[in-house]
Amino acid sequence: MSEVRNWLKSIPTQNKKTAVQMKVGELLEAGNFQQLYQYLIDFDFIKAKIAVDDLQVLIEDYNSILHPAKPSDITAQQIETLRLIQGVLRLSEDIIKEDNKQLIEQLWSRLVGIENPDIKNLLERAKKSRRTAWLRPLVPTFPPPDTELIRTIKGHTEVINTVVVTTDNQYIISGARDNQIKVWNLETGKEEFTFTGHKKEVTSLAVTSDGKLLISGSADETIKIWDLIEKKQIITLNLHYGPVTSVVLTPDEKELISSSDDGSIKIWNLQTGANIHSIKAHKAEVKSVTITQDGKKIISASFDKTIKVWNRKTRKLIKTLKGHTAEVEGAAVTPDGKRIIGYDLDGEWDFLFGWIYVWDIKTGEQIFQLSGHDSVVESVAVTPDGKHLVSASGDSTIKVWDLETGKEIATFRDHSRYVNDIVITKDGKLAISCGSEASIKVWDLTKVWEKNRVNYTPIGHIEEVNAVAIAPNGKWAISAACDFRLKVWDLTNFSEVCTIEIEGFRVVHCFAITPDSKQIFLGFSSSEPSTEIRKMKCSNPRTKQETFAFLSPLHLGNFMVVTPEGEALISGYWEHRGMKIWDLGLKQEVGYLGGHEEEVSCIAISPDGKYIISGSHDTNVMVWDLETEERVLVLTGHVGFVNSVAVTPDNKYVISSSYDYDVRVWN
Repeated sequence: MSEVRNWLKSIPTQNKKTAVQMKVGELLEAGNFQQLYQYLIDFDFIKAKIAVDDLQVLIEDYNSILHPAKPSDITAQQIETLRLIQGVLRLSEDIIKEDNKQLIEQLWSRLVGIENPDIKNLLERAKKSRRTAWLRPLVPTFPPPDTELIRTIKGHTEVINTVVVTTDNQYIISGARDNQIKVWNLETGKEEFTFTGHKKEVTSLAVTSDGKLLISGSADETIKIWDLIEKKQIITLNLHYGPVTSVVLTPDEKELISSSDDGSIKIWNLQTGANIHSIKAHKAEVKSVTITQDGKKIISASFDKTIKVWNRKTRKLIKTLKGHTAEVEGAAVTPDGKRIIGYDLDGEWDFLFGWIYVWDIKTGEQIFQLSGHDSVVESVAVTPDGKHLVSASGDSTIKVWDLETGKEIATFRDHSRYVNDIVITKDGKLAISCGSEASIKVWDLTKVWEKNRVNYTPIGHIEEVNAVAIAPNGKWAISAACDFRLKVWDLTNFSEVCTIEIEGFRVVHCFAITPDSKQIFLGFSSSEPSTEIRKMKCSNPRTKQETFAFLSPLHLGNFMVVTPEGEALISGYWEHRGMKIWDLGLKQEVGYLGGHEEEVSCIAISPDGKYIISGSHDTNVMVWDLETEERVLVLTGHVGFVNSVAVTPDNKYVISSSYDYDVRVWN
């Protein structure tokens, strides 16, 4: 037993909270840095500290040794170890605060595979402390602490629409659909205070350079000015006749400019709140307004598919940029005032693709287009040096672009839903984004410029993954997603081998692989099965050469398995209460398994090919004899829909999972 565990066991229960809270300070006061190091890398101490104190306090404990007030004897390797552990705690803060039992999973998912003896010891002790069954990752599955993501902040109860950061990098301010504005400490992620007053969602924010005034626009058709020092509302501006879509300050901060769905741009005196001028700018909603750094030109973007450039002094139209093929969602301008970046709702219906257009503001000509997002672009920000662009999209990604070459140089994928806004700090080192999952994320842009960046997990799908399986040859994993793609992954190095594009924008819900790993059967959301066989080419995205081909029926069901000999396929549909047996040689249905009282949701086959196991919305698991087509067992115990079943390789156990949050193991 370690020294730390002995110490924890020796403390009387009634004194444990105080002792744990004071331990770091005591060791610092004594100058015992090596002993403090041992405590901060010890799983039991980390767990105990989280149980009795705010997680941020523990994160700051690491700073006390990483940035000591007096010289310490901590080695460079020990410093790196502390940074890794602190980084995991910072990245996981929002999750651990909700459930501190997630500490073990967070440590393992972010640190496994790191060649560091103390990290390995930490993970081993964490593993031994787990007294129940758990899914332990063998490779990193969450971002490790040395990637771009620094922290995730949560606190809003609804979608976050907009975010700004103060010039001194001390505070993040966010506005959301819960009608609230929240002010956060950027360093700690803590909520400082909340403004309430808008009657509808907050759509846009701006903050003065001295950090004293905040301006908010809302769907309630008002603009409010807030005192950030006194934490109170100063004035409400209400001359718009539609939702306010954006607010921006002039460089001298004497005036405020706003845009609205009423098609107008309004200019206001920031001190008095007086409306100086109104411009009927567009024939449709004005979705954003911005201003050049010299304060001479105002740029507006509209759903009338145009971007307009206005003379701020005369309020006259200088130029109209035409070329967008869809409603323009917004626009930004480079620091030198020479280029405008516009982004629109390109696409039809729900197939929206995120195009970004770069324009020459002087000539009005389009310089180039940036394509890469698979959904609408919601926001863009230009780095202070004007060399790079960061874009946020409905495809849940953030992309970094080189504005000289037009090339994409990085993608961040840690949002789970729409990314609604993105801003960059004044020093260009951090990006702050907000999303539809009601979270704010802080990113380290300096990591983007570093060479030899390592991806922590296979990257590729941009929509929900429906199914994943390991090919019988043990070499590949195959995944299917709502992005109309299948991807094949190399399990030896976790890299992408190839992508299969599904024709006709059809979503694959499930698939089955033949024992020789040469054929894959796809299940689409079609109502009738088809036995048409066709070749699907799989091209390596790096070499652009055909790697191998799959033979595939067009659609056979929503779940399916192939027998070990590859002679038959068993498939079913969500709306059916049974399963069909197909002869793969004859290409026709030869049998049916039925008996569930509600729709069948999942199936598996025993390794010897004798039994079919099915799970259903009726909460039961059933075992079927494939040869006789008779039901031989009904496994009852779940109280929710059964959503997955599997059989162990030795044919002894069935494992099932359910919406009742349980995983059950059956003989």
